[in-house]
Amino acid sequence: MPRDLVSGLFWLAVAIFAAVQGLSLKLGSLNRPGAGFFPFWGGVVLGLLSIVLVVSSRGRDAAAGSRSRPESSKPLVVVGALLGYLLLLETIGFVAVTFLFLLLLFRLERLTWAFSAVSAGVGALASYVLFQLWLKTQLPTGPFGF
Repeated sequence: MPRDLVSGLFWLAVAIFAAVQGLSLKLGSLNRPGAGFFPFWGGVVLGLLSIVLVVSSRGRDAAAGSRSRPESSKPLVVVGALLGYLLLLETIGFVAVTFLFLLLLFRLERLTWAFSAVSAGVGALASYVLFQLWLKTQLPTGPFGF
């Protein structure tokens, strides 16, 4: 069975589950959303995108034939980096671990060190400004105080 078809059907099942669970909660209105508003509409959008993926994969896989496996271990490195992000978040703080995570992701794509460092710094600083200063979200500070 083609990979896009399997993933499309999987996400369609997740979408149906989310929409049903959202319906079991109070939906509310657009001005006053209830607890089920976002799960329901998120499930609807995810379901529509899943259907598009399933339909498009049927034609694409018939024309393309069999797919080869990726030669890279990038997905494993990214999963390891996400786990490291979670484990180090409280220890070294949000800004530092976000910077390191983004730096690793940029370097994984073989971008230059200068571009990777500047982009990771801008991304970490922008997320700090967005979440800590603008939205007033409490973020782990770590030993550096930010």
